Amino acid sequence: MGWFSSLVHKIKNAVKAVVRVIRAVVRIIVKVVIEIVYRVINLLLFWLPIQKKMRIQVMILRDEKGTPLIQPDDPDMQNAINAVIQTYKDKCNIKVIAYGRPVAQIIDKPAPRAALNVGCSKAILNEFGEAGAYFADNLAGWNLIPISLGFPITLFVVRSITDKIGCSLGPLSDYVTVSPVGARDAGFTMAHEIGHCCFLFHRSDRKNLMFPDSPRGNNVTGWQKFVIRGSRHCTFW
Repeated sequence: MGWFSSLVHKIKNAVKAVVRVIRAVVRIIVKVVIEIVYRVINLLLFWLPIQKKMRIQVMILRDEKGTPLIQPDDPDMQNAINAVIQTYKDKCNIKVIAYGRPVAQIIDKPAPRAALNVGCSKAILNEFGEAGAYFADNLAGWNLIPISLGFPITLFVVRSITDKIGCSLGPLSDYVTVSPVGARDAGFTMAHEIGHCCFLFHRSDRKNLMFPDSPRGNNVTGWQKFVIRGSRHCTFW
């Protein structure tokens, strides 16, 4: 590769990096505005004893060779998904439904290494890089701006998460990552990470859904229920 080709390559990579950052910033701003609007609406309507809806989508990554990291019909993963549905129904009066059919799908193309192997401690930095761009491109209900007023939560099954089996960026995120172990976990890992997306934080009670380690219970307090139901991910429609 000559010096000119090398320069063009570097410029292209720099432009792509800038575009990724701009897209990430736009998504964050949109999420902040929407979350504020939804919180205000829900504060006015929180007393209504109406079942709300939460939409989820499980997206399974392919490795470098194109092999899915887990099969959509894996029985342990289906049990974990059912645990999500039952937990939010019983504890929060929320009906969890699939954004797309089926609820678990395999992404068509191999994923980049940055998205296959993620680090939870640096997840916010990944959001502005190749991994964040990949997850953004495969989010359910999003493009650069939301295309669904249901604001679904996407659960990406990745190859590995450093020292963890599940990870979430927290309240302003529309996705979580789980390893194949986390996707099959009977200790409510999926339900736990979804809780982070809905503004819940860790608690020291092992019986609580937000206990940081698995195994854990799936109890939620009255305050946690109020917070979850006020999230933009939980709607009346």
